[in-house]
Amino acid sequence: MAFGLASDFSPVAARYDATRNLPDDILSRAFGRLIGDGLFPAAGMVLDAGCGTGQISIPLAGRGFAVHGIDISPEMVRLARRKLRPGQEGYYQVADARGLPYRDAAFDAVVVSKLFMHIQDWPQACRELVRVVRPGGPIVQIGESGMFGNEVRREFSRRADALGHSSRFIGADPRSAEAVPGVMASLGCRTVRIDMPELRWSFPVSRAEALRGFRERLFAEFWYLPAEVYDRILDDTARWAAAQPGGLDAVEPLQPHLWAEVYRTPVRLPSGH
Repeated sequence: MAFGLASDFSPVAARYDATRNLPDDILSRAFGRLIGDGLFPAAGMVLDAGCGTGQISIPLAGRGFAVHGIDISPEMVRLARRKLRPGQEGYYQVADARGLPYRDAAFDAVVVSKLFMHIQDWPQACRELVRVVRPGGPIVQIGESGMFGNEVRREFSRRADALGHSSRFIGADPRSAEAVPGVMASLGCRTVRIDMPELRWSFPVSRAEALRGFRERLFAEFWYLPAEVYDRILDDTARWAAAQPGGLDAVEPLQPHLWAEVYRTPVRLPSGH
């Protein structure tokens, strides 16, 4: 089956973790809360769909889960494999979430992070995730609030919006609270939204560092802007940043925190799916 466009992070794999600061201990505590609330199994096989470098699933391997991860990027998969420690059970391979190489009901749970926004045909991925998790098992989407809220990114986004490029995601718009839960509901899933403001961490970002991320094309949200538009916005944003008090050396402290959406799958698949 031929699928639509998907964002391949191979070109930025080497810099991915350094620019997506998400501490393992914070993630482990998040899964601990989900397990304690009865929203995630305490053991078993877990699929990390769109695994990237394994940020979401490596903490689960550390908890004793058998983790399987898939991603379309060979470079991201290679980095995920390298993170596994002796005694951890993890299997990472190149595959597409819209056509998973697993049997029905193969997993006790599924985890995703930033998957649906980066693939076209994302409802097909939803169907595949429901197919491969055991009936009644959870599909958990992990996200964070405030990770990319620095002033340089806000300015870059504002300028893109002003030029008519406000719809920048090739998949589900993460600004929509209804898109993914709506499709999951059509598949018989019930959504439980959990905010975790107590799972907060801090890191500083200078204006120069933020601009470097744009120069290196690290952020897939903006990959599909026309090249001349991207370059124009970057030049204008760089001039704006240099003219602000403190210039490019000014540092902004960020304090993101985690949230989760748990899609509780039906005990029996609805007819027609």
